[in-house]
Amino acid sequence: MPHPTEQAAHHPTNAQQHHPIATSTSIGQRQATPHHRKQISIPLLSLPLRPSTLSALLRSGFATSGDVMHSCRAMMMSGDNGENVAVSAGADDANNSNQSNGQNERHDDNATSQFGDFATELGCSVSQAADYAHELNDALHSVGLPSVSSDRSEHNNHSATTVNETPITPSSSSHHAQTAASILRSTHSSSSSTQQHRNIVSFSHPLDSLLGGGIPLSELTELVGLPGCGKTQLAMQLCVDARLPRKNGGVEGCSVVVDSEGSWTGVHGGERLWTMAKSLVEHVRNSAGRRMEARRARAADFGGGAVDEELVPAWFTPESILEGIHIFRVHDEPSQTCTLYSLPQFLMEQEEKGHPVKLLVIDSLAFHYRVANTSTSSNNNGGGGGSNNNRNNSLSNTHNLTRMSTFLTELASEFDMAVVALNHLTTKIEKDENGNSTTKLVPALGESWAHSVTSRLMIDHYHRVNNGSTLPIEMEEARVCTLVKSPHKPPGTALFAITNKGIRGVPSQALRQNQGIEAKRQKII
Repeated sequence: MPHPTEQAAHHPTNAQQHHPIATSTSIGQRQATPHHRKQISIPLLSLPLRPSTLSALLRSGFATSGDVMHSCRAMMMSGDNGENVAVSAGADDANNSNQSNGQNERHDDNATSQFGDFATELGCSVSQAADYAHELNDALHSVGLPSVSSDRSEHNNHSATTVNETPITPSSSSHHAQTAASILRSTHSSSSSTQQHRNIVSFSHPLDSLLGGGIPLSELTELVGLPGCGKTQLAMQLCVDARLPRKNGGVEGCSVVVDSEGSWTGVHGGERLWTMAKSLVEHVRNSAGRRMEARRARAADFGGGAVDEELVPAWFTPESILEGIHIFRVHDEPSQTCTLYSLPQFLMEQEEKGHPVKLLVIDSLAFHYRVANTSTSSNNNGGGGGSNNNRNNSLSNTHNLTRMSTFLTELASEFDMAVVALNHLTTKIEKDENGNSTTKLVPALGESWAHSVTSRLMIDHYHRVNNGSTLPIEMEEARVCTLVKSPHKPPGTALFAITNKGIRGVPSQALRQNQGIEAKRQKII
């Protein structure tokens, strides 16, 4: 079988241009309109704003685009009754000879009704606040996010009533409480209207059972473990499995990978994805062939007609799987942050093409943050004020990670996809009751990040499988995956092995339960 070019997996903008499924409209998805993206807000620091504009907004307490949106919306809501607008309109009707002046007055009233509160908070004129808002709109448009207010052209061409209706505002859930019953009904209706399968399978039955079917959509899941434990291997398997057709138990979507460590964009990364894709297609077609033979046998026994249903789509090939994996290589923390915050535009373009993204993998989120902290600490140690600088850097990273986690959670919910973030382990030094120093391994990025993720999976190093086991030799070393945090699943443990074909499940009875177990395992808390 010919080997595909690596451009299919490494160049997101060129992927899937000739994909056979490009004309399919069966993929459950929403229209990629700005109205559907209104809940996503990002830090102002990540937007291409002028320094003077950014400084004015930050000094007044505006940290995200959502803060500006709320301010503009608050004034617009108070002006919905249209009292000031009515006065201006009445003046225009009473003096038809000054129609042009009346139009200018209405425009000024429109700007005041929309940006008056925003200008008050900024401590500037209404026209200056409007300029800030328009600049922010342009920056948001560049990354595919909705405006905080109506565009400048809408101010010039629409009446006051129309202007008050056009801006995109935060969802009503941010202002009004929802009942648990309404949330449940909304979730069920959304699931039934889009697609049947709500999880990305891992091809490890114990792990899928632990998670209730696989990695869930619309959630932020974290994979934590020591180097070499299998985090990247599991993430690669998930990217391949995300292309699984719906009729075969998959979500039939594309994947986006933000590669910070270079594990995906190297030669070996492409080779590994190709091997997993071939194994997946072979497994699915063999399984479909067995089902087809069984159906034909039953039809022959009962005198039925011929069974010619296609159980596997013709487009499902190793090449098409790799074409659906879009990899972005980032080399430092700023490029990683900018790439993530600019993803909404790319995701909407994929939806418009009929290739919705169902999985986002960040491998790894902690890498550049930890490298940046190490270099900053080294520079501070050479001069005075190092402890204060380190403390400020820590607080800044905490704020950035909190905003990032909020953004990723909103992204997962808004685009109905799974977000999987890989994380490292770090050593934490503590004092025991006697004052002695003790160490333990904890996930990096701190407790604020830990509270932000929906589910956390801890992957441990392998156990040696019992010599009396009948498992293949390649499964003799099993990884232990522990679900340590989940809002809807109980804690538990699952076993999987890294084989030549990819991730496969290992039955729990295959491991030694008594003494004599050989393990490369460290205590992780």
